[in-house]
Amino acid sequence: MATLAQYIAFHTLIDTGNFTETGLKLNLTQSSISHTISNLEAELGLSLIIRNRNNIVLTSEGKIVYEHISKILQQQQQLETSVANLKNLIGGTLSVGILPSVSLVLLPKVLAYFEQHHPDLQIRLMEGDYDQIEEWLHNGVVDIGFLVQPNSKHLVFDAIFNDELVCIMAQEHPLAKEERLSLEQLQDERWIMPKRTIDRDVTRILAKHKIHPNVVYELSVDQVILTMVNENLGISVVPNSLLLHAPSNLIRKKFYQAYIRQVGIAHKHSIHLSPGALKFVEISKYFASFLQN
Repeated sequence: MATLAQYIAFHTLIDTGNFTETGLKLNLTQSSISHTISNLEAELGLSLIIRNRNNIVLTSEGKIVYEHISKILQQQQQLETSVANLKNLIGGTLSVGILPSVSLVLLPKVLAYFEQHHPDLQIRLMEGDYDQIEEWLHNGVVDIGFLVQPNSKHLVFDAIFNDELVCIMAQEHPLAKEERLSLEQLQDERWIMPKRTIDRDVTRILAKHKIHPNVVYELSVDQVILTMVNENLGISVVPNSLLLHAPSNLIRKKFYQAYIRQVGIAHKHSIHLSPGALKFVEISKYFASFLQN
């Protein structure tokens, strides 16, 4: 009979796309993973994957099995969390949807706290954009998720910190001498923008003020945006918290009118948060308070 360990290995393999990374995640050798998958296929009497040189492809049977195994693993996580709740302990599994910018400035301290104080809580991270995290919350893929205040009425939103949007530029940029800026001053500048699925805040504000930016680059990695702006390839508008690890000579300018985004943690209306999830929100608020000092 197929085992939970085989299910986890198969699910992780499909998520990572290769045997080496799967082995690293599960602390097993590549050959052990390959052997486990072969045993699962033999147990089920089905061919689940096609092993190509550069990637792994699910067979039609494998796609169906993967969907069922995903549901089984979700139920296993829910069981672990429910048992922990019954014992009123902070344990089990907590699935968290995270935004790239939050990963950089807040998440490392939160995770370090839980590893030290609540090692029995297994925190599973899934990094995505706004739309993905909202979808994951609605579908129960994650228990909680970092978001900028969502529009959905089906989500409970617990504010963590306010994050002011600022304009960044290289030292030699002409606007670097200005004390503050207006959006209208940036109308004709070369813009380096975050992709809309990664950060909707800037796009929303520009649309509100009927500003049509000259976007020369659109990127999904925040640190690349900071580096390119520092090389005077254009200007950008980013959350102030993101500049915690920015190049020291990068210039940041506030606007005459403050533009604030509210970052928080959301969950579905229909669920009750576990002790682990409630503690996660509490500790996130604690460390976020230092971002605004």
